[in-house]
Amino acid sequence: MRMLIAEDEEYNQMVVQAMIELLYPEMEIVMVDNGAEALEKLRNEPFDLVLSDVDMPIMNGYTLVSEVKQTLKLTVPMVCVTAFAISGDREKLLLHGFDAYISKPIDMDEMKSVLDGYLVGGAL
Repeated sequence: MRMLIAEDEEYNQMVVQAMIELLYPEMEIVMVDNGAEALEKLRNEPFDLVLSDVDMPIMNGYTLVSEVKQTLKLTVPMVCVTAFAISGDREKLLLHGFDAYISKPIDMDEMKSVLDGYLVGGAL
């Protein structure tokens, strides 16, 4: 299985990658720094799941999810990882096309619960 992670902060990249490796040791992880790089990867390579930050340079997560769903017409599950998870933000994220979200700071149990729905006998 392959997961694409779009995150611009190096520290967050390391944390998310370490968590994914612990939860899903067989997962192939591809890391990019922004939505534009993620979109290019998704144009050319298959992925089972995308984790994306919202606030990134060059192309943010909202534009990325829109391009993936509307322009590329991909059905890959897109999970937002964001610090913007207060009341009303969940609805905004889902309205823009994300399938789910995980709030920062990331709780390992929450991440596992959300991702298992797509990776372990879930939507895939």
